[in-house]
Amino acid sequence: MRHKPTLAEKLSSIEVTLVPTDTLLRALRMMERYRLALLPVVEETGKLVGLLSQAQVMSAWGVDPLLPVSLVMAACGRPSRAPLYPVPG
Repeated sequence: MRHKPTLAEKLSSIEVTLVPTDTLLRALRMMERYRLALLPVVEETGKLVGLLSQAQVMSAWGVDPLLPVSLVMAACGRPSRAPLYPVPG
């Protein structure tokens, strides 16, 4: 029986990923090269940490293009635990 790859395994094998220490400059170059507006950010182990959008990159660009993407992602905060849709109660 074949092992079905996890999302982290799939993302770690894709060239178009960032690690938290990558800079905004690197992120923007990758976005332009591959024509993407969203990039996955993974740990060295391949575990998905989050997503970085072109809008996030551009909003932090004026501060410093060499900022690590982890600082930009951290500034956005964590998603809430609230459900996407109201739960009937």
